[in-house]
Amino acid sequence: MPDVEALVGLFDTVVFGSEFGGVKASGKVKKWRGPLRIEIEEFGETVTTSPDGRENRRLKQQRVKRLHFEYVQKHLQSLINLTGLQTEDVKVSKKPANFAIYFVPPLQMANPYLANVSRGLMKRMAAQGGCYFLSWANDKSDEIQKATIVVNAARKMPKIDHCILEEMTQSLGMPNDADIEWPSIFSNTERIRALSAADRIIIKTLYDRRLAQGLPRQQALEMARTIITELHGKPSD
Repeated sequence: MPDVEALVGLFDTVVFGSEFGGVKASGKVKKWRGPLRIEIEEFGETVTTSPDGRENRRLKQQRVKRLHFEYVQKHLQSLINLTGLQTEDVKVSKKPANFAIYFVPPLQMANPYLANVSRGLMKRMAAQGGCYFLSWANDKSDEIQKATIVVNAARKMPKIDHCILEEMTQSLGMPNDADIEWPSIFSNTERIRALSAADRIIIKTLYDRRLAQGLPRQQALEMARTIITELHGKPSD
């Protein structure tokens, strides 16, 4: 287990950094407060050729693969247990989904249907070929209110499993990766498929009630150090 200062450094990096150029890093804590309304969709594609010889590729909705659904359910339960967040059924609440997970063919990862952001940003995110997420927070409250995750469905299942966990975790308010030497879902090099003890501490710290959304970075880091110190001495769960 990394020591307290190493974990505070990791918290600083993943909460207040940005993984992609063109996406501004936040100087304040941003996290979810309301319930997550999950939407899982899977797409294939249809390919047609126009008279001038150009290929036209379109999304075609299809049944979600069983393993994809099970991966989402498994990681969602872990994250709910750590954050205390609730889920809400779209049909029961009659409210639109606010946490979408799309499995798509690799050439469809920047399809504008998937998210209402600039095509250039989507192309930069999709260029890695694995998965990415987008999230939207209220400018006044700093409460995250919507997230979209896009996963390359052509990857092998272990990589998809890792991708889902990584993007679901980061979309909760920890958007950045880190260069670290221990196993972590935030690592640039590790491809783990379950949260490490250090990861659980970072997530619990962000969702501790004492760490309110909107808290500026320096104040947040002071409180994070207190919370991490408390969690560091407890048995991992």
